[in-house]
Amino acid sequence: MLDTITFDELPQAVSNILDGIAEIKSICEDIRGKDTGQDTYMTIEELCAYHPDHPSHQTVRRWKRFGYFPYYKDEKTRRIRFKKSEIDAWIASSRHMSRQERNALLDAEIFSQRKPVEKGDFEDDDE
Repeated sequence: MLDTITFDELPQAVSNILDGIAEIKSICEDIRGKDTGQDTYMTIEELCAYHPDHPSHQTVRRWKRFGYFPYYKDEKTRRIRFKKSEIDAWIASSRHMSRQERNALLDAEIFSQRKPVEKGDFEDDDE
């Protein structure tokens, strides 16, 4: 049963409640994180919340229509689902190089295309 809490005991009681909530969250995360051998499917709403840019529903539908990533349609409910592992792979492959990375790659390509200068390469042919 609930005990009567005095005003002086209120901070400790709130702290105990918050600790309990944190423990429940931890348990839920552990349950979600367990590998069941099956891939997790996401709805459009879950994908919007999961994606780092938090795109709108309309944007996700456009990406789906253009075939940016695979999707699955439930024949009974006709709902669209996305595999989390495939979305993770798509996000990872969509990473663009930074300016530094791009410049280093271009410098390496230019350096590999250089021919060594040999004696006599720049002499006049008219002589």
